[in-house]
Formats: sequence, C-alpha cells, structure tokens
Amino acid sequence: MKLYMRISALSFSNSAVSPVLPYLIVYYGGGATESGFFQAFNNLFGNLGQVLWGRVSDVSGLRKLLLALGSLSALLTPLILISILVSTNSLNPYLIILVSAIATFLGSASAPIIAPVISELAKSSKESVHLFAIHSNLSTFFSILGNVVATLILQAYLQSAVQGFANLFIIALLSAAIALTASLSIPRTVVDIRRGEHYKGRGFAHEFGKVVEGFRNSLKNPRFRGFAFTNTLYNLSMSIAWPLFILTQKNVLNLSPAQITTFSIASSVTTIASQYMMGMLLRRELYRFLTLLNRFGLVVVPLVYAYATNYTQLLLLNIYTGFLSGFTNIIFPMYIIECAGDGNRATYIGVYNMLIGIASFTGSLIGGSISTKLIESFGLIQGLKITYYICTIARIFSALLTLKSKEYVF
Repeated sequence: MKLYMRISALSFSNSAVSPVLPYLIVYYGGGATESGFFQAFNNLFGNLGQVLWGRVSDVSGLRKLLLALGSLSALLTPLILISILVSTNSLNPYLIILVSAIATFLGSASAPIIAPVISELAKSSKESVHLFAIHSNLSTFFSILGNVVATLILQAYLQSAVQGFANLFIIALLSAAIALTASLSIPRTVVDIRRGEHYKGRGFAHEFGKVVEGFRNSLKNPRFRGFAFTNTLYNLSMSIAWPLFILTQKNVLNLSPAQITTFSIASSVTTIASQYMMGMLLRRELYRFLTLLNRFGLVVVPLVYAYATNYTQLLLLNIYTGFLSGFTNIIFPMYIIECAGDGNRATYIGVYNMLIGIASFTGSLIGGSISTKLIESFGLIQGLKITYYICTIARIFSALLTLKSKEYVF
C-alpha cells in the first residue's frame, strides 16, 4: 500500500512540473538547440543512472534507500526553480536543463527496482502482470491529476505566467515531500529482503565494481541483446523529433501553457485505459503483434506535427499515441524480467534503460542540431517540416527492423 502511495504522490509531483519545463526553456529565449539539449540530457542522465542503480540494487539489496533517493530527487527541481524565479523573476534555459538533468539522474535510482519488487511479491506471473498494471495505472492516474492541476493553475494565471509557474512549483514540492515520507515508511522487509535472503554489506567498492560485470553479462544473453538492439535503434529514430514538438506548439501554433499540459492529460487517459486492457487481457502470444502495432503506429507522429494547423489535431494525436504507449509499458518490463535470471532483474532493466537513454540523447541532439540549421536556412515552418520528414523516414526504417526481429516470442 505504501509503495502505491509513493508512486501516486511522486507521479503527481513530476507530472505537475515536467510538461512546463520545455515551455519554460522556449519562453525564456531557448530554441531548437536548447530544446534538444533538454531532451538529450534528461534522457541520458535518467537512463544512464538506471544501470548503476539497478546493479547496486541487485548486489546490495538497498532498495528502500534507492526508493527514498528517487523520491528526494523530485524535491530538487521545484525547490531550486521556485527559489530563483521568486528572487530574479526569470530563468535561464541552461539552468533549467542542468537542474532537470541532475534531478532526473537521482530520480532514476528507483526506476529499475519497481518491476523486480512487484515480481517477487507476486505469487504467480499472472499476478505479477496484474500488480504491475495496478502500479502503472496509479502512476498514470496521478500523472493525469498532476496535469489537470497544472492546467487549471496555468489557465487561472494566464495573464501572470510567472506567478502561475511559482504556484505550480509549490504544489509539486509538497507532493514530493509526501512521496519521500511514504518511501521512508515502507518496511525494509518488503523491499530489501528477497525471497527470505538477507543481504549483507559488501562494501560500496565491490558493489560499484559489479556494474560493468552486470552490463557485460546481460548483453551476453541473446534474447535480451536482440530485444535491446532493436528498441535502442527505434528510440534513436523516434527521439529526433522530440525537441521539435514544443517549437511547433508554442512558436508555430501559439498554444498557451495550459493547452500544452492538456496534451499530457489526453495521452495519460488513453495510456491508463490501454494499460488496464493489457493487465486484464494480455496473453504472451500477443507480445509481438502489439509491439509491432506500437512501432508502426508511431511512424505518423512527425507527419501530423508537420501539417498541424490547430490545437485539436495535436490533442487527437496525443490520445492516439497514449493508447499505443500502453502496450509497451506493460509488455517490455515483463519481457525483460523473462530474459533475466533471479538476482539480475533490476540490472537488466537498468541496462536496457541506459541503452535507451543513450539512443534518446543522441537522437535529441541530432534533432535539435539539424532543425536549428534548417530553420536558419529555410525559416521556422519549412525548416521544421523538413526535419519532420527526416524523422518519419528514420522511424519507418527502424520499424521495419522491428518487423524482422524474432524477439517477443518463445
């Protein structure tokens, strides 16, 4: 129950802040390059940390400490940004990037832990899928609630944006404090002891020395290696477009912060519906079909952005992508756990997310760099369109590689 309380408060805090950070970067003078840096470093720091924290979890069993660290990180971004915003009435885009990246790295401490904890608490694989779906749905529901609160606050302070941002950060700060309290109150026997085994301290030098070994051993697993390669390449192609979205939303369509946060609401609502379906109805033989549906379905996203002319079109797009995302949110963690042996589950999840982070880092930098040069040469709208075309071609290519993959099936 406290594990569920933690993810609820943490998701609320993160979702209240995260949708406005890209907007703040552009609002305070950032462009495609800064947007690319934001996406790149958040993905890199968040996912790179997971292989470290995942291995520390597997070899030390210090899961409660890592859960608390993941919650503590949620305090950093709103606390630092509100302090600077109140004192200077402005924010530097690169400061936002730096603070967010550090908080994301610390927050990644708990990410590789959740699926193994749930898997080990469950009595069967079916119950594991069901419990993981509940955890994911709580996360998504409170993410929606955080997005709704953010939308209402930003709309109420439409004529005083700085005051709206400050109030939003205060609310996120309080919610993060609740998440930290819940993390610290979880009994150690729930998260730090696995199947009756008591972990003894081995020294941090030994624990961190196991990180490289865990990375190497996980990639020796042919099932996991093929799965990781295919999805790493797909995320590389997908992330090229990410820095462009906020430019289209704010600079092309002139959408308000409140309108932009509703995209997160729309996506989250359909994601939770999709995850609920997966938790109740998913069968192992459907892994491959639903993964391919997700991969080919997301190919159209850059094209929609390239020709979008109003808010409604992007709202419908986020409803569509949210539903597709629910498939892989359930399938991928369960598949990774299948590939990993006992005692290595958090490590495998951490390695996978690290690879995804490196791919997303590279893709976001490429997207920001290419779009900056094309915008300088062809203007904002045409430059963005050309970059979106490049993104679409890259997604088609990587989706075809997914089609050839024999993973997701026994």
